[in-house]
Amino acid sequence: MQDVSPTVSAVGEEPPGRRPFWRGRKGGCLAVALLPVIGLFLLVKVPMWVDDGKLEDMISRLESHPLPPRTSWPDYGGADGSIALRGNGNHCDYRARFTLETDLSVRELTDYYDRADIAGIEGGRPSITVWARQPSERAAYDHRAVIVELYDSTGPGLDMRCT
Repeated sequence: MQDVSPTVSAVGEEPPGRRPFWRGRKGGCLAVALLPVIGLFLLVKVPMWVDDGKLEDMISRLESHPLPPRTSWPDYGGADGSIALRGNGNHCDYRARFTLETDLSVRELTDYYDRADIAGIEGGRPSITVWARQPSERAAYDHRAVIVELYDSTGPGLDMRCT
């Protein structure tokens, strides 16, 4: 009668003739080929993620600031933020636009946001602009939509969008 008991190998040994993919020749070559691609991806994306976080922080500071009187957030959308190089080089521009519904004039809104203590990207004060479309004569609504734009600038860093 033959002994059919399973063979016990030493601890840490692989069964003969069967090696995991990553320990084999093909898996090692694939890992070596992917490492530079992953490194390049991270080299490009990490600075972008950092700058995106800075923009989101500036947006949240404006959103948490009290709204002017007789002003509300519309039911749609949120902030429209962007990071890019605008104008000549060697800097990074951050822009966030918000739509508000208000009964106030552009001048009143501008005065309100000129007094607001909203920090920019690196702690300074961002430029705040208020825009409004002139309603046509046929406009029959009490509120009007205005755009409040925050704009700040920093050095280019390593963000590819800013070079």
